[in-house]
Amino acid sequence: MQKLTAIKARALIHDLSGLRTIREELFRQALEIALPVLEQQEKGDDGWLEWSGGECPVDEMEPVQVKFRNGLVKDGRRAASWDWRHESDPDLGDIIAYRVIENDGREG
Repeated sequence: MQKLTAIKARALIHDLSGLRTIREELFRQALEIALPVLEQQEKGDDGWLEWSGGECPVDEMEPVQVKFRNGLVKDGRRAASWDWRHESDPDLGDIIAYRVIENDGREG
């Protein structure tokens, strides 16, 4: 049996966006409830979430830090600024982990 991960849950939620039955709707709702728990479990002590490619995993306006396959870490940009797919950027490589930059109460 495969383990449910945050990435798999997000994909299933996306797949269930065009609902057809009550059962599918209930399953989608359960996944949405489980998603934050899965994300928390997958976070390391440093708050990074592993990423294996696909559509942007957070609200596109969220500021995020991203870690690339080559080890480089970049931050301060909105999630929409990054290519979340895994297509092997020759300069940076793919994003392999991310974390949302939490609002610290400052404007800007």
